[in-house]
Amino acid sequence: MKTFKLVSFQLVDDQEKRQSVSLTNGLIINKEDGENNWILEAVIDKKWYDEFHVLLKDKQKITVEAKITKETNDPATFIATVASITSIGENRISLLMKGVLKERRLHYAEMLLEDLINQGLSGQDLLQQFKLQLRNRPIKSTSKK
Repeated sequence: MKTFKLVSFQLVDDQEKRQSVSLTNGLIINKEDGENNWILEAVIDKKWYDEFHVLLKDKQKITVEAKITKETNDPATFIATVASITSIGENRISLLMKGVLKERRLHYAEMLLEDLINQGLSGQDLLQQFKLQLRNRPIKSTSKK
């Protein structure tokens, strides 16, 4: 098994809208079992308890995008379930999730490139905007505070 720092994560709904979850701390473990199974632990604000408790109780699968090691890394996408929620002091919870790493999608890059071409970009302008937007994937939803 290999352990890495979890630097950020977002919940992704069926419409591809993302909701950022602010981390106090986090880690992610690659189980290296040949099945792409990972364990994610996130220390987050207790205000998230009710939302994640419903997911735990219903054993609902969720899509999570996680950035590993550095904020500048591309997010990895997981299909996960909440395994446990543990209170840490008065204001935080430890959220343990078990997930399967999804294969990297080139779909986003293809859609982005098509969109930029449709906007009339070409040459260096196209390349510059493609690199910028690929690096800074737009967040399509609001962050819960």
